[in-house]
Amino acid sequence: MITTLDIKQLLLNVNLGWREKERDSEQAIYLDMIIRFFEPPKACVTDELDDTQCYATLINHIREHLNDKHFKLVEHLAAEIYHLTKSILPQKTEAQIAITKFPKVGGLTGGVTFHYGDF
Repeated sequence: MITTLDIKQLLLNVNLGWREKERDSEQAIYLDMIIRFFEPPKACVTDELDDTQCYATLINHIREHLNDKHFKLVEHLAAEIYHLTKSILPQKTEAQIAITKFPKVGGLTGGVTFHYGDF
């Protein structure tokens, strides 16, 4: 059995942009993440937080890790979040990271999303 934990549209403020001026101030991005468990967390049976991956703890780790960092490219940001996430998760898991940025490009109303992960 495969189970997943989806984190949807986590708002993060990051220093991101190709130009240094763009990186000088934070901009809002959205993080979407899918964590795939190849063995269901024990919490499915025990109903105990210690038997699963606490998403609030994971989100706090991501926020702390990104604090005071600067990124030129959305691709690098996605890879950084992926590697941090994988270092926290149990071994028998996969992760998919999606970063959505809203650049000031004429006519682009839905943003740009980059995906990075195991599937």
